[in-house]
Amino acid sequence: METEASRALVLDYLAAQAAGDGSKIAALLDENVCWTPPISAGLGAPKGQREVLQTMAEAGEKFFDLKTMKIDVRWIVADGDKVVVRQHATSKAANGRDYENEYVWVYICRDGKIVEIEEHTDSQRFSEIVLS
Repeated sequence: METEASRALVLDYLAAQAAGDGSKIAALLDENVCWTPPISAGLGAPKGQREVLQTMAEAGEKFFDLKTMKIDVRWIVADGDKVVVRQHATSKAANGRDYENEYVWVYICRDGKIVEIEEHTDSQRFSEIVLS
């Protein structure tokens, strides 16, 4: 995909996430999308739209009080079919502790859909706050 089309696709995806619009999120993901979360989350590497969406939803509720989640997009870089997004997240963890972390998301786009998602974060911070 062209750079600006990839950027627009990921921006649409982020807006759908912020709005909690599950049907829009699903429409933007390829049916064979792959998500690679940090190993420390213990989520494996879900593949396929249904499994990715289900795992994301379950993980969100398992680890965080989603009503308190705030995401600040720091910057976005796009090059062809690749888009990298730097985010700052704050939330209450499901265990009641305050959570704050930096994230880098890498998206690969093809034919108007997101086909790959990689999630990178400070896994030690995540584990110390969320999993303990």
